[in-house]
Formats: sequence, C-alpha cells, structure tokens
Amino acid sequence: MKLGEAEKKPAAPAEVTVDEAQVVAFLKANPDFLERYPEVFEILELRHPAGAAISLIERQVEILRGKSGRLEDRLKTLLDAARDNEQRAANVHRLARSLIRAPTLAATISALRKCLREDFQVDEVYVGLSSAAIKREDIEGLHRVDANGPVARAFVDFFRTRLVECGPLDEARAKLLFPHAKVLPKSAAVVPLEKDKDLGLMVLASQDPQRFQPRQGRLFLDMAAELLAAAVRARLG
Repeated sequence: MKLGEAEKKPAAPAEVTVDEAQVVAFLKANPDFLERYPEVFEILELRHPAGAAISLIERQVEILRGKSGRLEDRLKTLLDAARDNEQRAANVHRLARSLIRAPTLAATISALRKCLREDFQVDEVYVGLSSAAIKREDIEGLHRVDANGPVARAFVDFFRTRLVECGPLDEARAKLLFPHAKVLPKSAAVVPLEKDKDLGLMVLASQDPQRFQPRQGRLFLDMAAELLAAAVRARLG
C-alpha cells in the first residue's frame, strides 16, 4: 500500500432479514432440524403460562393435550347430536304411526297434538285449514282459516311466501291462536300444509322464547307438516 493511501476496510456482509413466517415454513419443511442441530435446544426459551420455564418436550405434550381435549369435546358434540337425531327419528316414526292409525279427522288432530306435546315438548299446537278445504268448526284443535280473516291478516307474510317461519311470537298473535292457553307461548314455528295447494298451516308454539329460532333446522317441521297434510287429505275424502 502506498504511503498516504487510506486503508480500505473489507465490506461488511449484507444483513439477511428472515421473518417469522419463513422460519415457521422452514421448520415445517424440516421437522428433523432440531435433531440435526441439538445445540439449538440450549438457546431456546419456552415459558409456561404460569411463568416457569419448561422443556420443549413438555411444551409439545401440553399442546397435544390441548388438541386432544378439543377433539374429545368435538366428538362429544357429534355423539350428542347423533343421539338427538336418533331420538327425533323415533319420535317422527311414532307420529306417523299415530296419524295413520287415527280413524277420523278429529282423532288425527288429537293424535298430532298428543305426540307433539309428549314427544317433542311443544306446549301449544294450532292447525288451521283453508275455508275452501273444510266447512266444519266442531273439531277441537282444528280451525277454519278464511282468506280475509284475522289469522290470514296476522300472518300475511307467511301466506304470501308459504315458507316456514321460526322465531318470537308476539302477544297479540299468541292470544289470537291460543286464547285459552294458561301461559302464552313466546316462540313458534309456522309451517305450511301443502305449499303448492294451500291446504292450511300448522303452528307449534313454546313458552320458551328460545325454543324456535330463525336459523334452526326445518327438516322435522317439514316432515311433520307433510305427515299431517297426508293424514288430513285422507280424512277429508
């Protein structure tokens, strides 16, 4: 080096920046990394939620136990749902058998109300048939619904769409449908009978305001309505 020439320092290596996502991706792609570099264990720091230091293996066991607990909870939920569905299917079968065996229209309505109250814990049941389908009004639990009558006006949206409605039941409509109820129901499912032929409607009501919810399943309701419509048609002649 010539006299007076400034000494040149070697250039510092460029700093490599690695984000956490890259580290995670690398470890997932190389699960044996810690086995190949056991010295890394010496600098890893793991903390228990309580604050005490724990080993990596203890931490892994803790995570696996958490996953196992969540899987067990999910399995229990699925088993409970399966048992509920099995019981519901048995109740629907009992309902179908009762409706088929009923000798008269009055017996059909009586059987329906009995099954829904005993097997499905429904507090109140209302069955309304179109005035075009039935003229008599002497059957307990069976009502004639006129096109411009109070029930049709109270459920105008339902009769317009003919879709199942589930949710809260206000006091005015509860009194209209169940004037003799000791305790007015707070929620209900309004189900059409023969959507394409406008046979009438079936209303299942509960004193529990949370029993019938807008987003609940409709399968049982549709099945019960189809069974009732078939039984009623057979008795109407």
